[in-house]
Amino acid sequence: MIKYNFEFIKKPTECDEFADASAVELKVLVALFESGGSISDEELIAVSGTSRSRVASAIALWQEAGVIGEKSGEAEVSFFGNKVTHEFSEREAIDELCEQTAKEAAATIRDNKLASLFDECARMMNKLMLTPQEIRRLSELSSQYALSEEYILTLAAHLCEAGNLSVGILVKRAMTLAGEGIVTADALAQYIAEKEARRDEFIEYRRIFGIYNRSFSSKEKELLDKWSREFSYGTEIVGMAYDITVMNTSKLSFVYMDKLLCDWHENGCTTLPECEKRYIERKAELDKAAEVEREKTSKRRPEKKEKPAKRYGDFDPEEAFKLALSRSFAGDED
Repeated sequence: MIKYNFEFIKKPTECDEFADASAVELKVLVALFESGGSISDEELIAVSGTSRSRVASAIALWQEAGVIGEKSGEAEVSFFGNKVTHEFSEREAIDELCEQTAKEAAATIRDNKLASLFDECARMMNKLMLTPQEIRRLSELSSQYALSEEYILTLAAHLCEAGNLSVGILVKRAMTLAGEGIVTADALAQYIAEKEARRDEFIEYRRIFGIYNRSFSSKEKELLDKWSREFSYGTEIVGMAYDITVMNTSKLSFVYMDKLLCDWHENGCTTLPECEKRYIERKAELDKAAEVEREKTSKRRPEKKEKPAKRYGDFDPEEAFKLALSRSFAGDED
């Protein structure tokens, strides 16, 4: 439960927002007046008969209009044991989004029926409700980028699954994707599916290469994407290239693997048997070229002359001298 403590800055007759305010927004303001500015969110929900997100958007409207303001700068929160501070009424600037007026924000929420979006985002973030600041950000995102509720919720669910969901991250990621031309729910779903497939592919590559203690470098990711996206090679063909690489180099070498896979791609190999056949043929070509080179090298070397075999009766002066010398020493011993 959140308990608000507000003071009234303007009289109702001095505020132009009353003309365009919805029944829910007016009920919330009346409840604030009757309570003297001190009331819980549950009481406001009961009085207005709506959700927490609609109550929060109504409070944001009256705060922006200058009708109400926080008394002490904070409100008591008993459910989570923390405090809600001026963060509720202060808005962090986002350069890429044009800040809406309170009237524009309220109109966006009404016209696009965004209350259920706020409730679902709060649920995914394990929050009781979004702050007015967060509601304004999502409202501006929906209005200025023309992103549907389905789009925003799909992206929020994707970020939630990755454990990286906040309104700030959601808004920035949505703007980045919109800048890349991903502006429909179908395009976003396809983008997420491709990203998840790429993640699963990288996990399989880690298993094949035996890499568990580090991430792939940017250059390695670039090569993996080239093999899978440009060459359309699956993990089986890349795995065979890895086995050949280790067999020939005794280590993991992305450069050597890239040479193998580029050769297969350039020669139109699309299946595992075709790649294997091309490797055998290429290896035979290289072995033959190496043999020809060895023959050329051997022909350039001078031949070593061998001594002719001795024939019976041939005279060798050096051998005769050694024989005479040995006989001379043998005679001394006698």
